Amino acid sequence: MSVRRGAFVALALFALGAGRAPAQGVAAGGTRPGSWMGARLERTFLRLDVLTLDVCFDARTADRLAGLTAGASRVSGAVADSVVRAVLEGDDATARIVFRRDLGLDRFIATAVADQAKAVAAGLLPDSVHRAIAAALPVWFAALASRGIRNGDRLEYEMSSDAIRSVYVAVDGAVLVERTDRGRDRRNSVLAAWLAPGASLRDGLLRSLEPAGAARAGRERSGCPVRPGPGRAGQSDSKRPWKNRSLAGS
Repeated sequence: MSVRRGAFVALALFALGAGRAPAQGVAAGGTRPGSWMGARLERTFLRLDVLTLDVCFDARTADRLAGLTAGASRVSGAVADSVVRAVLEGDDATARIVFRRDLGLDRFIATAVADQAKAVAAGLLPDSVHRAIAAALPVWFAALASRGIRNGDRLEYEMSSDAIRSVYVAVDGAVLVERTDRGRDRRNSVLAAWLAPGASLRDGLLRSLEPAGAARAGRERSGCPVRPGPGRAGQSDSKRPWKNRSLAGS
């Protein structure tokens, strides 16, 4: 399977819900500088959205990210490496993926495993954790085996310093997967897969911290997720300016 065919699935190694009060310390709405990162993937040839991602951080992490990127017109090189470390060393975070296209579970799992390996190669995740997750994915997502992933489904996360709560919410509001995993490495496995060099949404996420990206976002957005819960309330807006055109699509 090519990178282009599976670029987006590394985003979704776990699943986490949406719809209640913000996690403690996480700025709902992303109005605090450094509190939000966002990205979108699209199929390059047809210009079709594949998914959108919003990630929000606690105040301490937001302040650290704002300090690291202050005055930087581009978030790359050493600055990007520092941003990744700050995210992985943070405390509370929430994230929401909204799928914009249908796809099969086998494709999801295969590309998820491949993209998470990039975090291992970058030294951001122990190989033992990656192998354990790769073996568990078919079990965790067994409810999607015949159904697959559908346009409008949500995959969301609520993270503390050493745990991650995951919920997969179908487009009709049904909760198909819900689990909590303990341990810093399990918590970071999702973030590391998004931000490792070569990962599907790394470039888009880093660009969203740049002045031009922040200006386009307006920082008044409502895309920051809240605590996991069932239902369709609070879905992310599909109109996102951040794209990884070189990797997206099939």
